[in-house]
Amino acid sequence: MQWRETVDARLLAVGMVLIIGCGTEAPEPPGLSQPAPVEIGKRFNSATAGTVRGRVHWVGPAPDVAAFEIRSLVTEWSPAHPRLIRDNPHAPQIDPAAGVGGAVIYLRGVDPQLSRPWHLPPVTVEHHDRQLSVVQGGDRSHVGFVRRGDSITMTCREKAFNALHASGAAFFTLTFPDADQPLRRVLNSRGVVALSSGAGYYWMRGHLFVDDHPYYVRADPQGRFELRQVPPGRYWIVCWMPNWHKLRQDRDPESSLVTRLEFQPVLQQQQVIVIDAGGAVHVEFAIQESMFAR
Repeated sequence: MQWRETVDARLLAVGMVLIIGCGTEAPEPPGLSQPAPVEIGKRFNSATAGTVRGRVHWVGPAPDVAAFEIRSLVTEWSPAHPRLIRDNPHAPQIDPAAGVGGAVIYLRGVDPQLSRPWHLPPVTVEHHDRQLSVVQGGDRSHVGFVRRGDSITMTCREKAFNALHASGAAFFTLTFPDADQPLRRVLNSRGVVALSSGAGYYWMRGHLFVDDHPYYVRADPQGRFELRQVPPGRYWIVCWMPNWHKLRQDRDPESSLVTRLEFQPVLQQQQVIVIDAGGAVHVEFAIQESMFAR
């Protein structure tokens, strides 16, 4: 009898664990929900801070980047319908004067205690019209900048089934059971988080840059950029751009439809800069098609 009571108690405990684990969002792994605090701006001195300005420009002819023609499965019960056309999310944004808009510019080697306080708005990742957008402040693009230890909001604006897959500095897949029902996730590790669809919408892409300092910016449509209130020092300044060339793709073995697409590695150009107290530095990045791996 005592043995049977012990077994029953164990089965009850297992059942309770299974019930607790049936929530809509998986709990954070132990030790990751509370990242080690990083003091930002503790020794920041605005009187000695400098500025970095510059421009990203394209050299040579602009590449011809084809859009994706999205095919659908046609059966007796599912008749043909117009194909979706979606732009390659990694196509470079080149203006008539050869400025490269949307390139990500950031600094490496910044001491968080000397950094300016974090001032960038929170990030929301949206699925809408079979597209993926990163919304930060008043900007809607494919990239966002997140302070390590902060949470992002993820939401689906359409009734179709969607799932968001993250890899790189964070790894998870979250489904959206209902439209306009936001989910949240804390990003605890520094680095780049690559966002894609977990529901077969292979053309959807985004990137989140997670760090302890806020010296990140996207170049404007003319390729110009500015980083303000940078503490004096020696840094690496990086120009980051995604690659639009296809590395490989996966197809459904029965329908032959593309289900996942991988791109070639991103482009990163970097230079060393030295900022004097109260000084200003000008940086130029020259980008051309041959720099992107095929």
